[in-house]
Amino acid sequence: MTVRLKLDVYLLELPTVDTLAAAHDREPSAGRQLVVLRAENDAGATGWGECSALNKPTYTHEWAEGAFEQLTTGDVPDPTDSPMAFAGLDLAYRDLYLKASGTSLASDIGAAAATVTGGAVLGLVEPQEAVRRATELVAAGYHRLKLKVTPTNLGVVAAVREVFPELELQVDGNGSFDGRHVDALAQLADDAELDAIEQPFAVDNLDAAIDLVEATPVPVLADEPINSLEDAEELFELGALSGLVIKPPKVGGIEAAVDLIDWASVVGLPAAAGGMLESGLGRHALAAVAGLDGFSITGDISPARRWLADDPWVDLELVDGQITVPADPGIAPDPDLDVLARYSSRHASTVVEIDSAV
Repeated sequence: MTVRLKLDVYLLELPTVDTLAAAHDREPSAGRQLVVLRAENDAGATGWGECSALNKPTYTHEWAEGAFEQLTTGDVPDPTDSPMAFAGLDLAYRDLYLKASGTSLASDIGAAAATVTGGAVLGLVEPQEAVRRATELVAAGYHRLKLKVTPTNLGVVAAVREVFPELELQVDGNGSFDGRHVDALAQLADDAELDAIEQPFAVDNLDAAIDLVEATPVPVLADEPINSLEDAEELFELGALSGLVIKPPKVGGIEAAVDLIDWASVVGLPAAAGGMLESGLGRHALAAVAGLDGFSITGDISPARRWLADDPWVDLELVDGQITVPADPGIAPDPDLDVLARYSSRHASTVVEIDSAV
């Protein structure tokens, strides 16, 4: 069935409380550019979606301003070439459809968990600063931290672990390591009792990934290479991963993310739900997806205010280390339009026709 939607597309310039330095962007710009969409069908029902592409095309080839331009053309983005732009449009339609039917996203996709464990990410910093920030995050209720690392700052892991011996601890290399570091990473996983090693090697360095999977029982999670179920299947067959990160915007939306976690469950792979510095809207969607069975590794589930100083959407809440899986109809409550207008730097309207898959 083809559905005609009127789209209002906004490019937001949201203020931030912190930046996330990582190997793919060591000096991130302040502020979060974010594309959001309002969809309205011919019956007047409305829904909101978010394209979570980052400010710059460093993590993937998509970026916020480019996605804004693409989503205002009136063409439906190709989910293979532009998965995050497509995911934003898909989320807007899902929100519309689910609110009209009185159904929550969690219920629609079969997510049974009432709560999910919160997880915070800590960017590239020196060991002393890492301990200071980790102390704040643990005091705020987080039981899991993921540390961004490179070959030159691995000291942060031992520093944090020494202060927090019981903390669930993961590291994320964003592809900054190579085959010379396999033994060191395996030793680090053992010494620091890591719970996961995320994307240590570049996407095309499969030999190093295979060697590390063989060298440590700690899950070696693939992130950057996972843009589809086919990607995950290929790496699994090669032995180049022993777990995966599933980011709904990055893989083309909710349906693709559900397919991935279903597959991972069947083949016995641990998985984590990954974040993209979303607004409260995107974080509601992420929390619902994280409530699915199969996510056995704590993911990047934190309130949007972890990064954003202001946000048009109602935020998630972290209580005793847990975040409640949203149960109201739709994805999230509608935004505060005054706040939306305050931070909108660009706005355009168009019409698209989509093939309804929900």
